[in-house]
Amino acid sequence: MIARYILLALSAATLASADTLINTLQQNGFSDFASIYQDADPSILSSVDAGSNMIIYASKNVQGTTNSTLRRRGSTTNTQIAAMSSVQNTASSSKKLRFKRQQADSSPAVYQSLLSDPEIVNLGPGVNQSLVERPVEGVPTVFAGAGKAVPVVGDDIVFDGGVIRPVDSLLEIPGSIGNTLTLFPQLSNLTALLTQFNLIEPVSEAAGITVLAPEDSAFAAFDTSGLTDEQMVAILSQHVIVNYVGYSPLLKDGQVLNTLANGTVTVAVRDSGVYFNGAKVTAADVIVGNGVVHTVASIVGSEDAGVPEDGDDTQNPPATGAAGRVGLGLKTLGLAAIGMAVAALF
Repeated sequence: MIARYILLALSAATLASADTLINTLQQNGFSDFASIYQDADPSILSSVDAGSNMIIYASKNVQGTTNSTLRRRGSTTNTQIAAMSSVQNTASSSKKLRFKRQQADSSPAVYQSLLSDPEIVNLGPGVNQSLVERPVEGVPTVFAGAGKAVPVVGDDIVFDGGVIRPVDSLLEIPGSIGNTLTLFPQLSNLTALLTQFNLIEPVSEAAGITVLAPEDSAFAAFDTSGLTDEQMVAILSQHVIVNYVGYSPLLKDGQVLNTLANGTVTVAVRDSGVYFNGAKVTAADVIVGNGVVHTVASIVGSEDAGVPEDGDDTQNPPATGAAGRVGLGLKTLGLAAIGMAVAALF
C-alpha cells in the first residue's frame, strides 16, 4: 500500500512539472525540431496543446533529413512534418503512454496523426493519416512514408500534452502508390505492369486500400504466356484490397477481405509470418497516401493456397491454381467486371 502511494506521488510530481511542447523540446536538445512546429500552421501546435495522450516523434537529426525529404518531395512543408510527427495515443493506461526504450511495450500499434491535408491523404472522409509503431529486433520502430523504418532512440520525455518520443530521423510524408513503388527496385515488375495496364491512376486515387506487392522474383516464376490483357488486369487487381487499410497490427487470422478483382483474400497469421491466400508477407507497412503496401513473396491467387502450420519452417510455395498456374481462377474474371470494381471505388 505504501509503495502504491509513493508511485502515485511520483507520478503526480512528474505531471505537475510537465511543460509546454516547445519548452520541453528546447530544454531537451530538440530546438531545431521545435522550430518546425513554430514555423508550421499554428493549428498544429494548438491541436497538440489542446490534446492529451499525444505522442510527438522528435528527432535531433533535422537538417539533413529535412533536406533529403524536400529534394524528394518538393511540396513537403513544416506543417506536414509537424502533423505527421504528432499522433494521438488511444491507450487509456498511463503505463502504455510512457515507456523507457529498453523496457518498451512490444505490442504493435497503429496511431492516427494530425496529418489531414486532402492533397496527400486519401483514406476516407474525416480519416487522418496513420503510422505504425512495432518492434524490429526488439527495438521500437516507426513506419511512416517511403517505406522507411525509423527506430526509437531514447526514453519518453513528458510534456503537458503527452510525451516526446525521440527517433533517429524525421518521419517521411507518405506519397502516392505510384511514386512510392518506384523507390523499391525489387518491385519494378509490378510497377511496370500496373503502368502497362493503366491501373496506377485508379489504384492511387482509391480511398483506403491495401496493396499486396509481389517481388520481382515472384513474377519471374509466374508464367504469363497465353494470358489475355483482361486476365492480367484481373490478376493484378486481386492484389488490391479495397475499403480496408490493413496495417500489420490490425491483421487477424481468418480475416476475409475483398479485392478490386471482385474476389477475396484470406489472412493467415502464423509464427512464421503473415499470409494472404498463401502468399507470405516479406516486408510490411509501407505507408502511402491512400493506404498501405505489403510486399509478398509470391503471386496472390484467387483462392487460399494454404500456409505452413506453426512450427513448420518450410518456405511457402507460390499459390497455384488447379493447372499449376498462379491465380488460374482469376481467368474467369472479365475486363467488364474489373471496370465495375474500379468504378465502385469512387
